[in-house]
Amino acid sequence: MIKFFRRIRQKLLAQNRLGKYLLYAIGEIVLVVIGILIALQINNANQAHKARLQEITILENLQQDLLLDTLDINFNITYHANFIAEEKKLLSFLQSDLEEPRDSIEMNVAMSTPLIVVMHKSTFANLQNNDVGLLSNIELRKNIARFYDFFITAIQKIENDYPSYQTYETKFPYFLKYCRLDSSDAQVFIDNPNDQDYYNPDFAKQPIEMVDYAGAKADEAFKIVLNESIFFRQVKLDYYIDIIDRIKVLSAAIDEELEALKD
Repeated sequence: MIKFFRRIRQKLLAQNRLGKYLLYAIGEIVLVVIGILIALQINNANQAHKARLQEITILENLQQDLLLDTLDINFNITYHANFIAEEKKLLSFLQSDLEEPRDSIEMNVAMSTPLIVVMHKSTFANLQNNDVGLLSNIELRKNIARFYDFFITAIQKIENDYPSYQTYETKFPYFLKYCRLDSSDAQVFIDNPNDQDYYNPDFAKQPIEMVDYAGAKADEAFKIVLNESIFFRQVKLDYYIDIIDRIKVLSAAIDEELEALKD
């Protein structure tokens, strides 16, 4: 093609047809510019298509992370709800005039066990480390960033980092003082990790029973510690439930954006 245009230019020059040569040269330049513009447009379209596919992948991965977070949060909500229910029953008994509980209290559950929360932030972290601008919806981008930077960071600190919210160690000495193992309901513990029944997600422990009701009822410090534990646990529960609601809203917004991107 280049040789073809060169022959035409040489022929025009040889015929001393300068005017036509200039017009032809200008036309050739215009054609080259148009070709470059078309190539740039095609390249930009390809880049935009790749960016859209990458954005879809990111949003779909975020959806998967949110789903996993929902499962983990609901796990903690279940246990915190069980713990707080038994704590309230125990505190209510200690503040009553009863010599023994009217209703059974699961002392192991009232004593509780420490929990942690691990949120799935790999997709958001990768997005921050690479190019957060890949998300074209600015409002959605802001909402995702605020969800992870504030709400997820806050619940991880409350559940994992702040000792004041971890009341198990504070309560434990009182249960040691007023309770003992319930030998009438000893559980069989499986010692073989290779056994298919070895894993028990329900934190099974040999039950304990309160043996010094009078001492526990007279111990005002025990009541204060229980009251504080109930308060901090309620804060966690409320925060978890709020995060579940926020996940639903954020997930719906991501669904809407994915639908628009895939059209």
